[in-house]
Amino acid sequence: MQAIKEEYNLDEQAKRIDLIVGVSNEIYFRSISHISDVYVEFIKGQWVAWRESFIPNTNHRTSYKLIAQGSFELVIARVKNYLKYIRKFQSY
Repeated sequence: MQAIKEEYNLDEQAKRIDLIVGVSNEIYFRSISHISDVYVEFIKGQWVAWRESFIPNTNHRTSYKLIAQGSFELVIARVKNYLKYIRKFQSY
């Protein structure tokens, strides 16, 4: 029963910072502009967060930025700060 509660807790933590649940307990994502997305994924035993930017109307990636990797709590905290940083510039 504890594992189910923990899985639900991960989804809830991701939703609190406006991430969309792709696959429960495995991948979360969010669009930050019409050309950039943020992803959080459990890969090879650790959580990884990154941002990808694309050429509009294509699948060609123009840039990639690693935001964080490690425990879920660390990665979510770094993504939260990154999204806050991005929002500062989007409000201008």
